Amino acid sequence: LRKRYVVEMYELLAAAHDEAMELSARLLEVFGDPPRPRITLHVARWYDDEWILSENRIAELAALDPEEHWTEVPAEATNKIQEYFCFTDAEGCRFYLPAFIRHFLAEFPFCCYDAVCYACQNRLHFELLTPEQLQFTEEFLALYRTWDV
Repeated sequence: LRKRYVVEMYELLAAAHDEAMELSARLLEVFGDPPRPRITLHVARWYDDEWILSENRIAELAALDPEEHWTEVPAEATNKIQEYFCFTDAEGCRFYLPAFIRHFLAEFPFCCYDAVCYACQNRLHFELLTPEQLQFTEEFLALYRTWDV
């Protein structure tokens, strides 16, 4: 009985991951190539600590995030700076949201950071997202809710 439960649970988790990978495969098509934002990951991180940053400090911190495209953002960066959506703007969200979603989906449902789910549920800084991108975030949330394991 225990063995059957383990097999069923594994199959359930594998199905959830497969569905996440199907959704992830559409990210580049949906989110494309938005411009690099002024508020990068490290800038947002320091807004959390310092609240007011000079232009020189912003430039210094932004240099720590060399990515020119969201596909270049490493998973360790999004995992480490989960507070990003609280300290960014619409341009930053448009650039980093697909990176956060991609990394979330890559580990789903085995290990997930909920910051991107919170940002999508509350539509934090979503003003610049297209209708197609907004629809994608709804599909992302539906996946999350369906497989809340």
